[in-house]
Amino acid sequence: MKLRALIHASELITGAGVSQKDGRHITEEDLGAIPDGALVYSTKVVQGKTLPHKVIWTGKTSELPRRFAKIPKKNLRMKHSLIPGFVDCHTHLVFAGNRADEFAARCGGATYQQIAEKGGGILKTVRATREATEKQLEALAVERVKKSASYGVRTFEIKSGYGLDFETELKILSVIKRLKTRFPEYTFSSTFLGAHAFPPEQSREAYMREILEHMLPEVARKKLADCCDVFIDAGYYTLAEGRAILQKARALRLQTRMHADELANTESAALAAELGSLSADHLLRISDRSITKLAPSNTVAVLLPGTAFYLKAPHAPARKLIEAGACVALATDFNPGTCMCLSLPTIMTIAALYLGMSRAEILSAVTYSGAKALGLQSRKGSLEKGKDADFAVLPFSSFEEAYYRFAW
Repeated sequence: MKLRALIHASELITGAGVSQKDGRHITEEDLGAIPDGALVYSTKVVQGKTLPHKVIWTGKTSELPRRFAKIPKKNLRMKHSLIPGFVDCHTHLVFAGNRADEFAARCGGATYQQIAEKGGGILKTVRATREATEKQLEALAVERVKKSASYGVRTFEIKSGYGLDFETELKILSVIKRLKTRFPEYTFSSTFLGAHAFPPEQSREAYMREILEHMLPEVARKKLADCCDVFIDAGYYTLAEGRAILQKARALRLQTRMHADELANTESAALAAELGSLSADHLLRISDRSITKLAPSNTVAVLLPGTAFYLKAPHAPARKLIEAGACVALATDFNPGTCMCLSLPTIMTIAALYLGMSRAEILSAVTYSGAKALGLQSRKGSLEKGKDADFAVLPFSSFEEAYYRFAW
């Protein structure tokens, strides 16, 4: 086992207390911040690349044990904050096409639903994605991964959902599978979101049968997805339809997630908690009843404030969720229609300004809580001995500068 070390970090944030408290009721003391910190980690070789593997030791640089005296070290010269790598736990990163015209229309007064009724919205991206080759989709995705990683993201969740037919949904999931091979230094969680909308060429009932009897079994058989997601909302999937799809996914040993209570309150967040889903995402219209159900559960409340910002919609009630004891995560929701943003720090800025989240709550939300939303919290989300050495060296001396510097 070969070891390496990073020394003289202006601050090393381990997140140990966040992990111990399961991402709930987080305070500054839970960050485990160490001034002039050091991190010792083991390495592994994958495809000829020497990559960080496991955390071996953390502490003050002045207290580095003598047994590590001769290992290779990188001196951060008190100029860089060293933190757990960010987890972007909700993205739609694989798609083709462009919807800048719709953004302009929306800024001119058109609503998301009005645009969709005219053949725009999700279905416009579906047409472009169906027409694109796997090679074209992969090239687009590679550039997006590189950009996102430049902000400190080390773990990505990526959904399908812009195919709405068997061939294209599998094409998207196959691209995600290749990203896992192409970028061994990062972790990818793939999510089947065939239930993103309804295709124009099939009836609602026929497409439901296609998902339940054909798509889901084949996705599970080919091991193309870790999770299954459903967009339960006004104009999309009903509670009954969502329940049927997610129960089928669980029977096929896929984890479940949910787009919940974004456009209207459907009490879908309560359903996510009932089904034991990993996460309920969006929650702009979540009711107090659903907060009461969601908060004590193991289902993570994934908030996507970039989407509310982009749509000029009311933000999710972050403070209510946090104070009720929910484990709250933040993610970009990078997608072509409602949040064309790869910068997780920009999302953190919006969370600080409009969700009223503290530095400690934001750090938890983009590390441990994001990992929990993917079922990866035992390995990721904090820099503790034995966990994955997924760290990020920020170009700033303190963590909060990452979101103080808007859109850097």
